[in-house]
Amino acid sequence: MKHKPTTLRDRLGALFGLLRVSDKEFNAYMATYDELFTDSPENTKADYDNGVPLRGYRQGSSDELEQLYRIIHLMCTLGSVEKMYMPPVIDLQQSVLKNQILFEQIVANDLKIGAGDKVLDLGCGCGAIAENIAALTGATPFGVNLDKSQIQKAWKNPKLPASNFAVGDFNKPFEFADASFDAVYAIQPLTYITDHAFTFAEVFRILKPGGRFIMNDVAALDNYDRENEHQKTLIQHTRELTVFGGFWYYKYWDDAYRNAGFELITSQGRSAVEMIKKEVALFSRYEAVFKFLAKIHVIPRKTYALMQRMNENSASYIQAEEEELLTLNWYCVGQKPA
Repeated sequence: MKHKPTTLRDRLGALFGLLRVSDKEFNAYMATYDELFTDSPENTKADYDNGVPLRGYRQGSSDELEQLYRIIHLMCTLGSVEKMYMPPVIDLQQSVLKNQILFEQIVANDLKIGAGDKVLDLGCGCGAIAENIAALTGATPFGVNLDKSQIQKAWKNPKLPASNFAVGDFNKPFEFADASFDAVYAIQPLTYITDHAFTFAEVFRILKPGGRFIMNDVAALDNYDRENEHQKTLIQHTRELTVFGGFWYYKYWDDAYRNAGFELITSQGRSAVEMIKKEVALFSRYEAVFKFLAKIHVIPRKTYALMQRMNENSASYIQAEEEELLTLNWYCVGQKPA
């Protein structure tokens, strides 16, 4: 299937959106980093081995998080990650978008759904992933997302049933009946879970018997030592760059599945470091251009500041993945017993 890349029109729309950011919106966005990423919860391998309970992301789904994602989505669309996630490396020779498509093919295959089935995307963004999953499987897509601006974008997509996409929060009870869906998936939104047991139980509830739940998200790996200041700094920088909230050792994800009643079929991590190197190179060029244009007063200085803040600490993320402290792509497939 030919997949539509982010178009020049999409990028220009994102650029104009950034240029229209008001001083109030700019200040609110810059403040979100302190609001969202200070004292974020972490549970390491040492915690897991010592039986330390999982600590959820206390802020949950907040107004600050919605503000962050509204601006971040514009900047990601300006680049090549309109879908708001960095895929694992499937084919090193291909682009970020192509690796997203290859990864989504894996997800589609593992969902085990087809025509007539209903599939829910948690944290669906603008619906771009849902559009592709629906095309690959023939299933009817649904989606919920905290950021209304992205849902509004999904509503305008003629390839998506607008009534199936809504503003929603996976930290609250779903407005779906029991056994409503044949499959559910979530690609890199779940680090904002306040209570893993609650959210996973809700997913379990709305799935039909035999239905699958796939997540792909950030996880701490065996090498990460929170007492190591160098490693802790790398993780904090990566958190701010890739905007994740909680940071939990991968076995906590496994346990969340099992404790909710799922049979865990797959649990594995994949590196995205070569993909983010491609994206960092692109955004570094953008940053240089924005700096020049701001200097000669062609664009507002705050537009350059937004780009600079997003691209900050990219070297730390690359180092953190190369030292195998974390992965952005811990991939789990769970099945509700038939």
